[in-house]
Amino acid sequence: MANQTDIDMQDAEYEDGEQENENEQNNDNEANVAEVAKESSESTDDMLVSSGEEKEKLRLAMAAEVEAFLSRGGKIQEVGVNVMADPPRKPQTSYGSRPI
Repeated sequence: MANQTDIDMQDAEYEDGEQENENEQNNDNEANVAEVAKESSESTDDMLVSSGEEKEKLRLAMAAEVEAFLSRGGKIQEVGVNVMADPPRKPQTSYGSRPI
């Protein structure tokens, strides 16, 4: 038969195990939150930047990327003002194309 001391020790061990499980779950949750925050910050790169500080940070980051590109041997080409992405197409008419 177990005495009171044994029962108290078992209770303490059980509570310690519960605390360890809670700590592990909290660490997992924190890691998940950090991962989601990282993903959301990556997705906000495509969003519009509104504040002046954010715009300045974006300008500095872009300038650093351009400098890194040029230092690796990259070249920048200027596109003429008269160059269009897609040239004009011949207009298509649908007059008389439907059956009677």
